[in-house]
Amino acid sequence: MVRRDYIMRMIDEFSKFLAAVVGLKNEGKFEEALDKIDDIYRGMIEADPKVLKAIEPDQLLDFLQNEKQFNNQYLKLIAELFFEEGQVYVESGDPISAVIVMEKAKVLIDYLMENDTSFSFDWYEKLAVIDKVIAE
Repeated sequence: MVRRDYIMRMIDEFSKFLAAVVGLKNEGKFEEALDKIDDIYRGMIEADPKVLKAIEPDQLLDFLQNEKQFNNQYLKLIAELFFEEGQVYVESGDPISAVIVMEKAKVLIDYLMENDTSFSFDWYEKLAVIDKVIAE
């Protein structure tokens, strides 16, 4: 029960941070939004954003699961962060950076759709957006 409460608090806090990122993006404050995302990686996820961004998409899952020992809950959070970061890059006119992080979001979302017990239509919507960004 204590673990479940912790996870629920973490998800609630994460949602607030993500809403702040979306708000900054919508206001055109792209650098602030990217800084907030990096803060979330460092603080809540306890991962170095530079390391996460340097890892190739085909090595990402192995790194997160085996080296960082992250479970699916963390993978979901990271997938959301990569997706939002990609959206910030799209909005700011940086398609190369957008593709780099969207490919990583796609790896995680594909994995979660196959291997997680929870179901989300949101993943399908995100995959459609990701595929469009990658194709452009």
